[in-house]
Amino acid sequence: MRTALALCILLVLSSASPARAEWHFTPMVGLTMLGSTTIFDPQLATEARHWNVGGAVGLIGRGLFGAEVVTVWTPGFFERDDPTGEPGSTPPPGVVSSRTISLMANAVVTAPQRWTEYSLRPFVSGGFGLIHVNKVDPEGLFPVRLNLAGFNVGGGAIGFLSERTGVRFDVRYHSTLRPTDHGPIATGDVRLRYLTASIGIVFRR
Repeated sequence: MRTALALCILLVLSSASPARAEWHFTPMVGLTMLGSTTIFDPQLATEARHWNVGGAVGLIGRGLFGAEVVTVWTPGFFERDDPTGEPGSTPPPGVVSSRTISLMANAVVTAPQRWTEYSLRPFVSGGFGLIHVNKVDPEGLFPVRLNLAGFNVGGGAIGFLSERTGVRFDVRYHSTLRPTDHGPIATGDVRLRYLTASIGIVFRR
């Protein structure tokens, strides 16, 4: 699966013509929210909002098309600060540590650069990759460490403040590609999906 992902990333990044394209390097920060999963989640934390960090590397053409690789890391995906929300209630089983990491290779469709050079340039993108899930409980009875095939679709806009530096706004839906049986760690087959909203600084080369 990792070999297939690497080949997919190379294919996506090579799909934009270097002679008429520019590189975008974008570190991002944002929120992960509105999650749902069949993986055992005693704190119902996947529904809560979590901070995330990530980034994108893109080869964006001057016309309609481009390509990018996007990653989002969400620490504490199965944890929340207030596990119960009810005074006096019994806390559910704890989680020592948890995270999700998505790595996706995307095709990009965007407004032509000649239309938007001095304003926001809207885009949509989507593709396939991996979603890594990790969760450790105090007793170590049901550890979760999975690499799942996934997809993402989203969009946003990029606006440049100078010739080399800009801002990117991004909203993205992430999901596992198909249900997968992984034994007692989930209620039925493993499914996972969530939404991310991010902002980042674009460095254009």
